[in-house]
Amino acid sequence: MSVTLNNQLEELMFSSQIPDLDLTTSDDNEAVVSIVSGGATVFSATHIPYQRNIIVHDIRSVVEYYMRQGSHALRSFTLRAKHNGSIQTLATFQAVYLEQHFTGDTDEFLRNNFLTTMEGKLTSPGATEFLYYHKPAFSKESVRLRVVASVYDEEPRVFQQIVQQAQSTIDTVARVEITHNKMLDAVEANGWVREHIKVLACSVQVGARAFTYYVQEAEPNLTLYFRNAFNCFECCELFAVTTHKPKVERQMAVTNRISTFYNQQNEKQYQVETSGLTMEQARWIEQLFYSHDVRMATKRTDFSQGYNPLGMPIILITDCDCDINDADGELNTVKFTYQYQDRRTYLPTDYLSVDHDRIFTEQFDPSFQ
Repeated sequence: MSVTLNNQLEELMFSSQIPDLDLTTSDDNEAVVSIVSGGATVFSATHIPYQRNIIVHDIRSVVEYYMRQGSHALRSFTLRAKHNGSIQTLATFQAVYLEQHFTGDTDEFLRNNFLTTMEGKLTSPGATEFLYYHKPAFSKESVRLRVVASVYDEEPRVFQQIVQQAQSTIDTVARVEITHNKMLDAVEANGWVREHIKVLACSVQVGARAFTYYVQEAEPNLTLYFRNAFNCFECCELFAVTTHKPKVERQMAVTNRISTFYNQQNEKQYQVETSGLTMEQARWIEQLFYSHDVRMATKRTDFSQGYNPLGMPIILITDCDCDINDADGELNTVKFTYQYQDRRTYLPTDYLSVDHDRIFTEQFDPSFQ
């Protein structure tokens, strides 16, 4: 008495590549098909074979939902079947989250690419960037930073810094955190004075993977963090104009000829129109609109514990208008509307910062100069 899996599940694959399950049973008795991960049951259903055959459709959607709920970019799964009282393990596999179709070689892609669809990116001195990559068990790959900087306004030079990564006994998705301070540290480690360093670009290399950040002096006025197509956080900095749209719904009661408001509900939406975007930025920003987890960045004041987007307020993108023009020389702009998940309105971020750099906290000097 047994259940046989007719199609093959690769040991490592993207979630969008998980096929429908084709099973054959030794008789027509019912079978319970289940998928387990980390001791938790992800999927379990009782099936009645038809001519000793069972087809389980769209398992990929179940796996992706589980990975989204747990914020997993990589997860191990076990496929089991219970038939006539006996439990069989049919297959074990690892899934890297990817909700887009992929037709290439998974192993080759993971060896040569970070978990992002961007090839390079503009960043600002105040940004905290994240790069994720698949790290095989017992991997000895180190992170190499190649910083292009000008010291004392001289010609730009390349400064290198190698950061050793701890080995793991299992496959993981590792994260590299890149900030302007870490770029300065890489140059300062070569004996230069920090105050006279101007960083122009930073290339991150891990094995065959390479990604370059180009540092711009201007600070964008809107910064969001969102989970991309690989369920990994990415930073999205935009030069944009934001229109605030408060809305109040309330009812009125009249008692003794005096009107009173009651049952008041406040709602505030924000309409954003970006400045010009390159073709690559416009295609990449689509993932922001599709994302299941988008966060509004808050000011970073404590660098000791790293930067965690999970502590940021969640926003919901309620509407978007994204027209991408692929003609040469054309800049693309996008418009979208968002609101905070919490229905209460939020104080401006200036009031939430710990450093209190607003004008109202400066010491008054009565002397005339």
